[in-house]
Amino acid sequence: MLGRLRQRRRARRLAALTLDAARARASRGAALLDDRDPGWASRVDPGSLHLSDGSACVLGQLWGEYRHGLGRARVLDFSSAPSRFVSPVDLGFQAVGDLGDAAEALDYTYLTRAWRDEVAGRRAVGEAPNAAPSRNAAPGVR
Repeated sequence: MLGRLRQRRRARRLAALTLDAARARASRGAALLDDRDPGWASRVDPGSLHLSDGSACVLGQLWGEYRHGLGRARVLDFSSAPSRFVSPVDLGFQAVGDLGDAAEALDYTYLTRAWRDEVAGRRAVGEAPNAAPSRNAAPGVR
């Protein structure tokens, strides 16, 4: 019985890996970057953007390497007890990794497309630093 419940849960999670879901996650991550690093999109090359590559992903392009970027963007902050944890997966910086290689590859494909759209959208409007908050922003993120 427990095995069947796990299979159903996994099937629901796999079904949730969609381009729309990736767009919502990337939108939250982009809103965080808008707040913490205005103008970030002008420093990202959408043509070489690949979320599955730690140096070619958004954070890698901005700060040289994915893990370093997590700290620089203050997604992960070890300086004191954080008031809350914001997941890199929920912000579209990382794919869901516990559903198998094929699902992870699909999620990274969707995230790459979503982030390219976020960059293009910001470039199209000139990245106004005081832009309206994203409706998909994570709590506490403009």
